[in-house]
Amino acid sequence: MVDFDQKLSALLDVVIDNYINKGEPVGSKFLHSLEDAEYAPSTLRKYLNLLEKAGMVYQPYNSSGRVPTVQWLTTYIENYLVAQEEEKQDEVIKVRSGLKELVESIWALADGVVVGFVRNDEYYYLWINNLLRDDMVDEYHTTRSIIRFIEEKRVVKFIDSKILKKNQIYYTFIEDQKILISCLYTKITIEDYDCMLCIIGPTRVNYKKNLAIFQKILQSLDK
Repeated sequence: MVDFDQKLSALLDVVIDNYINKGEPVGSKFLHSLEDAEYAPSTLRKYLNLLEKAGMVYQPYNSSGRVPTVQWLTTYIENYLVAQEEEKQDEVIKVRSGLKELVESIWALADGVVVGFVRNDEYYYLWINNLLRDDMVDEYHTTRSIIRFIEEKRVVKFIDSKILKKNQIYYTFIEDQKILISCLYTKITIEDYDCMLCIIGPTRVNYKKNLAIFQKILQSLDK
């Protein structure tokens, strides 16, 4: 059952919404005329008086209606921003989940480390495959540099600094302590959020294979 404070809070939101839309004081008669009105005019007048005594609304001298105070307009905006942020967090969690699934779906195919992250996000996902093959044991230091480059999020900072077009594949070679690291990357969109996919490895990787993987992904996402 909805408690009394929740009823007043809900009514205050209705008063503020309609004041913003109408640009004039909001009275009990108008509130009662709304389609979703739950209370009789007398109850609405009582509630409006309580809101006024609490300093949430005031009554202009030339009107029987009420106008929200600046203090409660500020609270209204802050509450709305909090709700928007919570909704955004739910969206981001959904996007992270979709990106993680995408990274997991290609890690076994790629030649190198697959990294995925939402731009300007604190999280990233990676899967390592065939980074240290039998014929690359002598490149152990390169492997360590690649792992460090990812774990320290330098790859994230590097790509976040770039202006990139959607659905275009880029590549670069990055020098880290005199060791060259290859990086193939592309920008994709998941639920309207910009995300990055990267395949990172030494200079000896199957570039054609990795390019084909990205091309297939971009084609599937473009449908």
